[in-house]
Amino acid sequence: MRTSDPDFSPGTLNPYLVKPVEVKDRDRYGYKIIAVISGPFWCAYRGGTNWDDYKVAVEGDAISEDVAKALFPSLAHLEYSE
Repeated sequence: MRTSDPDFSPGTLNPYLVKPVEVKDRDRYGYKIIAVISGPFWCAYRGGTNWDDYKVAVEGDAISEDVAKALFPSLAHLEYSE
């Protein structure tokens, strides 16, 4: 089902709901990604593009360490915590 709902900005499709056979030229997909630092540790989370930062940090899905380090290279010296 091609939709932005729930939790994604209008025009940005929800990658959780779109099936591979539904992907079309010029589609837009996205996530909001937030890094959270706690002392010498940090983690990055992803959530819907309409979520506020706090919701992404509390309810979002943790992203892998390799992806997080690529997105936030200035934090790579800290210990990553999943």
